[in-house]
Amino acid sequence: MFRNLLIYLGIFAFTVDISVGDERTDYQHGLQLIQFGQLEESILFFQKAIRIEPDNIELQKELNNIRQMIKLRGELPLEKNAIQWNIGAERLRRYYIKYHVISDHLDLALEIHRRVGTVSCAIDVVDAFLMAEQYQEALDFIVSQKKTEQILPLQIEKARIYFMAGDKEQARKIIRSIPFEKLNSPESLFRLARVQSMTLQHASAVKSLRRCFELTPPNILPLIKKEAKKCPEFESIFSSSEFMEVLKTRSLISSNDMDCAKKWIGNSLLNEQPQSPKNIIIGEINFNDWRLH
Repeated sequence: MFRNLLIYLGIFAFTVDISVGDERTDYQHGLQLIQFGQLEESILFFQKAIRIEPDNIELQKELNNIRQMIKLRGELPLEKNAIQWNIGAERLRRYYIKYHVISDHLDLALEIHRRVGTVSCAIDVVDAFLMAEQYQEALDFIVSQKKTEQILPLQIEKARIYFMAGDKEQARKIIRSIPFEKLNSPESLFRLARVQSMTLQHASAVKSLRRCFELTPPNILPLIKKEAKKCPEFESIFSSSEFMEVLKTRSLISSNDMDCAKKWIGNSLLNEQPQSPKNIIIGEINFNDWRLH
């Protein structure tokens, strides 16, 4: 799914403006509890922070989000409707990613994969293993998937796992073996470009980005380019003329191709949450749901 378009912005990219003092201390304690999955316990510290700074709207929003996630987490085991469960689970999974709730994120990603079983969900599981720095477990999981060698997005993930585990040469070998001409989805091309840049294959990364931009609907393209410009994996080529030139790439997708555009808009972070079950696109691949920093 194209569902985590902006999520990789950073583990601690919080928007609350916290003043120095007791309120900041309470806030940080609350965040630490969230990271351990102790959402209920974190509420007390957020409430203390708000009492010190009652006009902090962002802090109040954060507290409301915690309460919503607690409620959602309690409701999910009781949800019988598969579509509604998927929507709720994905919302909770995003929250876990944002706040780096490592253990709960891994458990939830595995459960979503067990229930849904798409390639996209498999990649989410890899993300969770790597967030937990469980590299061998991530590799074992990828190898266990059916037809892994034939599914190019999973091969890209396999290369990423090797890179993260420190075997950069094996990562380069896998990436170089992937037939570029067989990739026709922008999300896979974007992820490929990131691994290519990580493994110092800069010319190939630019080539993959260009094709990614060409296959991206024009109404979404500015957002994808914006993400590319702040993607840490492309930092080494930010100032290159090749990167500046590829950012000028135009979409080859007709603006009238609404089916294509809907695949991007549906279930992505362009809308903070999935708006309705019809927005779920099964079998698509998200490409911004992993961070390498």
